Amino acid sequence: MSYWVNHLMGSYDVEFPLTSLPELYAELSESDQEHTDVSLTHESEWCLSAFSSGLLVWGNAAGEGEPQHMLNVSKEKIIELWSLLASGSIEVINQENWLPGYGS
Repeated sequence: MSYWVNHLMGSYDVEFPLTSLPELYAELSESDQEHTDVSLTHESEWCLSAFSSGLLVWGNAAGEGEPQHMLNVSKEKIIELWSLLASGSIEVINQENWLPGYGS
């Protein structure tokens, strides 16, 4: 399975090492009005976007399903979910306690 990450300043990496996910998350400490999130996207176009506020958004760029979110998500939980998404465990992620919409 293939996946990529989007960095805070707009660059991306394909098959980013999962051991480096804490560094991806750490980029959020530099967020500003223009650069607000980092994300991991699976080849199926399911994506988890994390924000410095603890907001985590789960959605599909191809329009499959409705966007959902969680609030006050810990760094550890975000990294766990990113790892699951990288391996294609979409159904496992869907079982989380998501709230409807983007959370804004």
